[in-house]
Amino acid sequence: KDTMATFLSNASLVARYVPGPSMERGHALNIYAHPKEAKLIYGFGKFVVVKSLDSTDHFVFRGHKYAVGAAQFSPSGCWVASGDAGGFLKVWAWDNPEHSIKLDVQALGGAVLDVAWDADSKRICICGDGKGVVSKCVMWDTGNTVGEMVGHQKKALTCAYKQSRPYRIFTGSEDYRVVFYKGPPFKMDHSCTEHKNYVNCIRFSATGDVAVSVGSDKKIVVYDGAEGAVQVKDFKPKAALKHHQGSIYSVAFNPEDADFFITASADKTVKLWTRSSSSDGSPLVTSLAIGKDVADMQNAVLWPPKAPGPLSLSLDGTLNFLAPDLSKVEKTRRAPRAPISALAMVGDTPVVGCNDGTVFMIQEDDWVKCVNSFNKDLAKQPQRPCHAGKITAVVALSETTFATCGFDDKVKPCGGGAAAEYLSDGVAVDGQPCALATAGDDATTVYAATTRGVAKVSAAAASSVLAFEATTYDPTAIAVSSVLVVVGAKDGTLRALDPSSLAETKVLPAHRGEITALTFAPDGQTLAVGDADRDIKLYAVPDFSVTLQSLWRFHTSRVTALAWRPDSKFLASTASDESIFVWNADKPSDPPAKFEFTHKDGVTGLAWQGQDFLLSVGNDANALKWKPLSD
Repeated sequence: KDTMATFLSNASLVARYVPGPSMERGHALNIYAHPKEAKLIYGFGKFVVVKSLDSTDHFVFRGHKYAVGAAQFSPSGCWVASGDAGGFLKVWAWDNPEHSIKLDVQALGGAVLDVAWDADSKRICICGDGKGVVSKCVMWDTGNTVGEMVGHQKKALTCAYKQSRPYRIFTGSEDYRVVFYKGPPFKMDHSCTEHKNYVNCIRFSATGDVAVSVGSDKKIVVYDGAEGAVQVKDFKPKAALKHHQGSIYSVAFNPEDADFFITASADKTVKLWTRSSSSDGSPLVTSLAIGKDVADMQNAVLWPPKAPGPLSLSLDGTLNFLAPDLSKVEKTRRAPRAPISALAMVGDTPVVGCNDGTVFMIQEDDWVKCVNSFNKDLAKQPQRPCHAGKITAVVALSETTFATCGFDDKVKPCGGGAAAEYLSDGVAVDGQPCALATAGDDATTVYAATTRGVAKVSAAAASSVLAFEATTYDPTAIAVSSVLVVVGAKDGTLRALDPSSLAETKVLPAHRGEITALTFAPDGQTLAVGDADRDIKLYAVPDFSVTLQSLWRFHTSRVTALAWRPDSKFLASTASDESIFVWNADKPSDPPAKFEFTHKDGVTGLAWQGQDFLLSVGNDANALKWKPLSD
């Protein structure tokens, strides 16, 4: 079996920029940290993402066939257990460069929603949905069941494994119950019915002497860790208004002091509590409001042993680094949470657009989210997008500014830079724009290929449509040089247009498939064209004589993107077959540099960063940085 199917490993891969976790409004997120390293682990779609907090040493495990519900490192730090929506549990190596799979078993009849290891890294408790069985404890290497865990009538949302002897397990469910198990082998000891709504999260302290559960009924319940007896039925401050005003989704203990724990809620606050009561006699130490919008709902909280303070996750995917005393948010990090559909290099800064309308830049080896403050309706949405729909293209206007277009039929300019703010809410064009292009020496005029024609747009802060030429064909791609506009169509034809009037000046013989990618070489001498029939052709400019065809036909599916190196000597190509090729234009018969299994479900964009580095983005929401050539 080819291990490349489960993860990407390549000597030419320099850096990886990973997506944030999949989240849903009204649902808690189970996110965990490595016991000995500053790394987080969570699910994004079918992938398990390991995100480093202090470097770009991120990792993506691609071995699941269904959406990942939860993943957690073993206490030894050597293994990872991850569960998916098909009920499958996989145990795979973390400390081994081959990341070999130790266990692959269908443990539940429905989705796995939470995973917990025992302190010996030998047993794993999983819970979720299923036909009768919603929680289970299994051996890490064989998958054999350790006892019979019954007691819930509906799906279990959360589980916790006591990290000291005697071993105990708590599970919480949609049937409002918390069930306590003794073992191993584990069997139900009793159930607790203090909660009056879904039990979203339950966690043991590091010492195991106490456990806390939180739920959608806004209740916090404290239990004895060894016997499971309820110690405090309704843990709350003296002043009712100081308590959480919405569902509580997550709880986490301070790893150094079991007296303190934090909770995260739909009321957009994170609160720090003490079991011994604070100076005013109330168990509430402090409360921190993260924001005011729906996007600021707090879906998860954790206190990693190797982080300076606790972390929380907002509904829009923002990772908040909190001060240990919860006095402030010290910094935030954001990342894409939808397939990346477009890429452009703006100066030396990569800019990507996503299927959910969000736009990100990569600055100082981290994602920076762009902000559109001109559209109040978009600002209220959970993901805070810049466009009301998928981003179809990004194009650079200058060393810092760029323009984007999307399914909302608008072209919008962005100022980029450190502020990452849009300059306006853009201008509407006739038809849905599918591609953008601009001549390198004109930083304000953008040409857009739409489903109804070709538009010439002023992309200054006061955007306007300068000209529009309706077409009888369906434009699919566009490229601009200093003297030419070339449009590719669904019928496989290429048409040259006059840059000022958009009048058609030349029609070239049709390709065998739809034109999917067009790009002029930086020196303006060559036009590269990719099509749905997997072929890449090169045309000499300006006479459009074919200089190469049928030779660069190595892709097994439609070409999705082309990118010239700045010196015009090498062309990178990619397709929905997950492979990237780098061709030598001076020696077209030489075999290309080849990279396989790059982006699961297809590559959508390519761009060179200087002469040495190539960036790729894809439907797996990852951005990869390559050093493809040894010269």
